[in-house]
Amino acid sequence: MTIRFHRLSQSREDRAGMSRRMFLMTTTLAGITTGTLLGRASLAQGAGLGEAESARLLRMVQDIYPHPDLLQIAHYQAIVDAVVSNADDDAFAALQDGLARIEAKAQELFGVPYTDIEDPDAREGLLRHFQNEGFFQNVRWTAYFGIYNNKEIWPLFGYEGSSVEYGGYINRGFSDITFVPPGPTLEERLAEVQK
Repeated sequence: MTIRFHRLSQSREDRAGMSRRMFLMTTTLAGITTGTLLGRASLAQGAGLGEAESARLLRMVQDIYPHPDLLQIAHYQAIVDAVVSNADDDAFAALQDGLARIEAKAQELFGVPYTDIEDPDAREGLLRHFQNEGFFQNVRWTAYFGIYNNKEIWPLFGYEGSSVEYGGYINRGFSDITFVPPGPTLEERLAEVQK
């Protein structure tokens, strides 16, 4: 006997903007690109970023993936180090140029260095000017995998990792949420219905 599950298809208005196939293609390409960037041996790039550039890049990574209550500065600094050490000469030059343009835009719009802008929304708005550029996407994807694909950071987010090898989430973690208050017991619900 074969059991088939039929799902109702969503109307055109209810569908998300990206299909499953497009999502898989996009994330696969991003993974391949980032894997190539992370796996590439670092070429000679002089003395690396200066102190001001490093601070700017650190603030940029924090602004792209803000988790101030969960992640330490050391987590973000490891991503900055990965961005710098894995950049070839062209990517490193593009990164330096991009960081200089972010600084120039901050001075133009706010009259202060990018790292001195206190409002996180203002910093985000400033970064949106550069979000489609290659250097920005390189930093973004390196940070993405440096945070969300890092098994050492998963516990900070409450993620236990894969459960397939442990029998699935039904037996491991399905009911472990702590942010939803407990509801009424079965007896309390029955008493309410019988009133």
